[in-house]
Amino acid sequence: MGKFKSISPIGHIILVAGLIYSLLSVNPLHTFLAVVLPFILVKLSWKNDEAPILFTALMTQYMAISVKVFYANYSNLAFDDISLHRYPDYINEAYYWGMGGLVTLALGIHFAIRGFKHTNNTSILAASHQFNGDKLGKLYLLLAIAYPILFKLSFSIGGLQQPLSKLIEFKWALFFIFMIYAFYKNEKKMFLWIASAELLFSFTGFFSGFKDYFLILFIGMVVLYGQNFKLQNIIPLGVILIVGFYTLMIWQYVKPAYREFLNAGQKTQTSVRSTEESLFKLYNLVTEIDSTGIKEGFEATVNRLSYIEFLSGAIEHVPYQLEHTNGELWLGAVERVLKPRILFPEKAAIDDSEKARLYTGQDYSGVESGTSISLGYFAESYVDFGKTGMLLILLVFGFVIGSIYRYILKQSPDLLIGTALTIPLFFVIFNYERALDKIFGALFMYLIIYLAFNRLVIKKTIEYLKND
Repeated sequence: MGKFKSISPIGHIILVAGLIYSLLSVNPLHTFLAVVLPFILVKLSWKNDEAPILFTALMTQYMAISVKVFYANYSNLAFDDISLHRYPDYINEAYYWGMGGLVTLALGIHFAIRGFKHTNNTSILAASHQFNGDKLGKLYLLLAIAYPILFKLSFSIGGLQQPLSKLIEFKWALFFIFMIYAFYKNEKKMFLWIASAELLFSFTGFFSGFKDYFLILFIGMVVLYGQNFKLQNIIPLGVILIVGFYTLMIWQYVKPAYREFLNAGQKTQTSVRSTEESLFKLYNLVTEIDSTGIKEGFEATVNRLSYIEFLSGAIEHVPYQLEHTNGELWLGAVERVLKPRILFPEKAAIDDSEKARLYTGQDYSGVESGTSISLGYFAESYVDFGKTGMLLILLVFGFVIGSIYRYILKQSPDLLIGTALTIPLFFVIFNYERALDKIFGALFMYLIIYLAFNRLVIKKTIEYLKND
């Protein structure tokens, strides 16, 4: 236990094939880095006996940096020539420094978790036998019903919005345990019915959460089937990735028209439609898609996944038009955490678009238009400290993330429960585009809620779920 993943024979084949592909591609150096980096991230963040929580979080950020390299190769164009770039002049620098930042973030995580080995050597799969399937299903069904109600309620409670929203995200911990139990014990029926209904209803809100289900399902399937890279084990993982990407592509195409229908043309991020109306409209939009729509959806997906544009824009604008802020943004993120809104109601709301305007010199729609465009915490770190300083602060931040992850696992009775409790942490750290204020505040709030949960709720809940 405790050793990091080694590259399997199939992994070596994939690596060699990727290297050959990079040499033959239009962008050999860019592609070489894109091919090699996932293998580096495996060695830095994923241990044999653990679920790929940290690795998957890093890989979603890797996609935000590298997806346009693969698109450029697909289009047979140089990386800085593709028309999807908003800030092409510094896009190459943004790519290389973005990749470097991701490596240093992973290194920080690695330094925090490398010496950890859980004292309970029960595997994640074996630990699922301890639970009562009926109780798991009933409790999760209750949380699945309560989740959307509490989520909507959180926006009307002012200063308690962030704590409540983070609190209800702990339902994902039970989702993970229920999923592992259902598949490993081959008692999938109830889980699949509930999860499918949740997935369907996730499309009825202004912000669809369908990708969350695919990500956690992928992590769970890796735990269940990824121990041995045989064909019958790889197929479920491939199916999830393909279906997830295709769903994202369709969603990106229909999203503008669908959202306009949901908010009835108002410049808000809320739906005024009933569930039935929403699903019927979505069905009509999806069934009307033709080959042109598929192509547009593919390009929209590439644009949506990629997020190095804002690092490129920041490099173009800072320090040439504005000086580096020398830690002001990071310090502001820390100060916001120390001033909870419930005690400081006068605290200004976060306006991500305002930062994007200021540090790229470009105009972006903001709260006045019902939208929010963030620089992302890599770009904000660059604005604060420059390129080298960005790497150093990301190294430290990675160590903080790894330390919290290690602490959660260490405090848990076994790896299954520990892993489940880090699922809400995954949703804090997986998003490359997340604003610094929000990722730091969410990380702090996650830790506070976990500590309260661990003291008051977790032990009794586990006892209940294990009691026959």
